[in-house]
Amino acid sequence: MASAAEREIREALAGWLGRELPRARVIHELKCGGRRADLAAVEREQIWLFEIKSERDTLDRLGDQVKAFSSASHYTIVVAHERWFDREPYANGTPRLSWPHRTAGPHGTWCYPDPSADISPYGLYRWRLPARTMRQPHALRLLELLWRAELQWECERHGIPFRSRDTAPMLMERMAWRMTGEQIARAVCRQLRARWFPEADPPVVPVVPKQIETSHTAVE
Repeated sequence: MASAAEREIREALAGWLGRELPRARVIHELKCGGRRADLAAVEREQIWLFEIKSERDTLDRLGDQVKAFSSASHYTIVVAHERWFDREPYANGTPRLSWPHRTAGPHGTWCYPDPSADISPYGLYRWRLPARTMRQPHALRLLELLWRAELQWECERHGIPFRSRDTAPMLMERMAWRMTGEQIARAVCRQLRARWFPEADPPVVPVVPKQIETSHTAVE
């Protein structure tokens, strides 16, 4: 269960994402690689994962968390409380990370509270979305975000043959072989945007193709 300190940062971040990524569905505690990303913002074609470190957390697992999340998302960003930044700045006036091994999010490290331009004149650690790229996560790591029934749904949608007894790994391997990176990203995002979560924005339900609308419940 999240501490009050983590909940404070999470609620602030969720509100910020709602304004900056208005078409994304914000999901709390998305399972990924045997771990849970504190927040996910799922667009139609891209997934943003956020790991939060409050002043009450430890950073012992951060390296492994960042590695797992970055292999299964298009963007991974660490949002850390200001206590994890040195008080003594570099010569150019910016603060420094004080984490062990300088672990950082590969697509951004943000400070909480969001530092002002006076504190961070070069934009370091401020809350801003990185430039869009064509980077694609590992296909199998991305597909691992889906449940077996969701994988079956997408196989049928894309005309990929499967048997009812096929396991999730079998379905994922077949999809990785037959589908493009764009198709896989869209498929995973479609399912996550439609799945029910204990805490998330309302589901986004898609229009189901005629050929499969009678055999599966509609999910984007």
